[in-house]
Amino acid sequence: MFFAVKHTISNPGEFWTRAQAALPNLPEGIKIHSVLPNAAGDDAVCVWEANDLEHITSFLETNTGDVSHNHYIVVNDATAMGLPK
Repeated sequence: MFFAVKHTISNPGEFWTRAQAALPNLPEGIKIHSVLPNAAGDDAVCVWEANDLEHITSFLETNTGDVSHNHYIVVNDATAMGLPK
């Protein structure tokens, strides 16, 4: 399943430090496809692939929940454009 996650980041320095540390070691079943931050680094949209919503929510809230409000969108694969094959 694909998920778009809108991150509203309260502490950009800490958020991006954690992201850089976590991304090379993602848990089995979680994959990142796109990281799209704004210039200030306090907003970002990321496209993730995971087994289910609980899996990605648990991972992101554990790693960034105290420095980012994360809004999760379950992508409708049937009507989405530009998703990885």
